Amino acid sequence: MDGLGIKVRCLASTRIPRCDQGEERVGKENNGQGGSDLNRASEDDIGLTSGAESAEFSVESESEADSNEPGPNSSSSASSSSDSESDAEKNDSNSADDSLDPISRISCIQEAQLSPDGSCIFTSDYDRNFSVYSISNNVLSGDDTRNLEPYTSLKAPNPIWAFAVNPLFNLQDPTSTTVLLSRRDLYITLHNALWDTSTPANSDTQPSSTAPVNISTPLASYKLVNNLTEAVTAPLSLSFSSESTHFFAGTQDKIAIFDIQERDAPIHTIATIPAKRNKLKGGGRGFKGYISALSLSPPTISSTDGLIAAGSWTRYVGIYDPVSGAEVTHFPLPGNIASSSSLGKMPRNKNLDHVMGMGVSSLKWSPCGRYLYVAERSSDVLLIYDVRNFSYSLAHCAGRKALTKQKLGFDIWNAGQSPYDIEGTSHEIWAGGTDGRIRVWRDPYVKEGAVEADEVVQIHGEEEIPVVSTLVHASGSLAVAACGVVETGDGIKMRGQQRGGGVRPKIREWGSLDILGLG
Repeated sequence: MDGLGIKVRCLASTRIPRCDQGEERVGKENNGQGGSDLNRASEDDIGLTSGAESAEFSVESESEADSNEPGPNSSSSASSSSDSESDAEKNDSNSADDSLDPISRISCIQEAQLSPDGSCIFTSDYDRNFSVYSISNNVLSGDDTRNLEPYTSLKAPNPIWAFAVNPLFNLQDPTSTTVLLSRRDLYITLHNALWDTSTPANSDTQPSSTAPVNISTPLASYKLVNNLTEAVTAPLSLSFSSESTHFFAGTQDKIAIFDIQERDAPIHTIATIPAKRNKLKGGGRGFKGYISALSLSPPTISSTDGLIAAGSWTRYVGIYDPVSGAEVTHFPLPGNIASSSSLGKMPRNKNLDHVMGMGVSSLKWSPCGRYLYVAERSSDVLLIYDVRNFSYSLAHCAGRKALTKQKLGFDIWNAGQSPYDIEGTSHEIWAGGTDGRIRVWRDPYVKEGAVEADEVVQIHGEEEIPVVSTLVHASGSLAVAACGVVETGDGIKMRGQQRGGGVRPKIREWGSLDILGLG
């Protein structure tokens, strides 16, 4: 990945139809826990197709409709945004129209993450599926694009609002392959992402050779309940502690801290507003709003446990000590008026419209823990902050092409020792846009003002489909592009899955997941 001119080759994709021949699962179980190789089919048994042919498929630009994911315009319960797709709607016409669409399509992906060991890809989608895809050890070999199918999955009864992967995730340790899920109106659940825990370890039952392993049986459930109304609160963001002994859950005006062994209630709660007895909510201190993004920084010299950053729909970011819960600082994003958080308003500074969005959607720390990157919905930039001074942003990554309410994530790749700073780490920012392209910024923190992308990578020819998540493997040789689109209106083409009808508007939604080789 050094130098200019990144060359991309599609190695595996969900867009490639599976071969008609039966597949054999090569990840055989070992003592009921399975082996380290999670590939569901060998290279010889997987249906292959030409890389050039697989790169050609037709899609439309994204729509901002997304009923399964809560957004900044949600009601105070944070659940009305997901109610439009009721259980009755699930029984409506959901035709895939395969005869008219030769491309294999999955449901619109809403979020994707890469396991810390780089072996698995995790996705949640519009159809309320949580899926795990394995990355083969020999994925770089061969010239053809392989079929990509989930190794494990679960079907959720309610929309999946957030998930978090164990930071100690390791294929060789089955106790570490866990993931947290937040689903509307349900307790937070902990699942083993690779094994069906409902099947005893000594069971002789053989897994299906075609269907993904069902991981719907939870290992544990964690209660987050409103003490006044007894309503179950589903967090909009989740994050593990660095040692995976605790986790953080972001809800309205607070961050709940759970011990992984204590299931009945949080062991501590960080209030973003110290008091609620007057209209100023703490005399003007703190900020209100749903905590829509959480990110724990790497350990540093000044903070061995790191710092937890929390972003809200009201365009505020708070920094907290993950152990004591003490607030380090909080600050508004550019264009916000400091007093607006206590009144629940979001006045806009017209002079800063070019860097303003509609609420924080993603937060990520640099590998050295000194810089914080902030993404918003309906914003074309990524804001950059220095941990030593949060008063002003250092610069912003411009031209992201993300002017949509759809959540578009980004990733940071560690490029090694920084040539600009002895204590810093060189890194690259990879972010997808609504135009079907991925943009790369190299060390944007050393620049000022609007920083244009150093590279622009086209992943699906000239077709445009929103890239909702871009993930870069630690080795720098692989990247993952997760795409998703929801179309509404009478002129939608016969692609993907149709939903609605009758009194409800007709929509079509689809997505894809691609593993890309970088050169």
